[in-house]
Amino acid sequence: MIRCARVEDSRAIAEVHVASWQSTYAGQIPDEYLAGLCIPARETAWRASFSNETHRIFLSEEGGVVKGFVSFGPSRDNDASANTGEVYAIYLLAEYQGRGVGRALWQGAIEALKKHGSTDVTVWVLDTNSAARKFYEARGCSLDGASKNSVIGGNAVVELRYRAAVKTEA
Repeated sequence: MIRCARVEDSRAIAEVHVASWQSTYAGQIPDEYLAGLCIPARETAWRASFSNETHRIFLSEEGGVVKGFVSFGPSRDNDASANTGEVYAIYLLAEYQGRGVGRALWQGAIEALKKHGSTDVTVWVLDTNSAARKFYEARGCSLDGASKNSVIGGNAVVELRYRAAVKTEA
């Protein structure tokens, strides 16, 4: 089941966020950084995000278990048009990856962005995250030439921007 997240879901979202980072980014981001990720700090950040009216969060839940989430809204990029939406984050617990949960979350975000006037969507991904890159490419996204250098856990990383036209999947 995909539903709009509520502020009281902040803890579950934080738990998925931390667990997903620790499994997804192992070998891409320093182990010490990943081990130090703090669920209470992430919970505080997610709780605060609910005060931003343009930031939306959907989650996948079954039997009270949150399997994953997607957060999205207007693009935060300086070069974006007013009709560009952005998927800020999409994370799943490892045991639910490859089961259609991510695809359902992505599609829910795309449909919501379309309803709010978005004609295209962007998403930033680490250049080393081949699984995520394949996922976005399978959703019709392609690299648009933008990249940015960041530092995560003292490690220099490169993020690549993917872009796709906003359309619903058949």
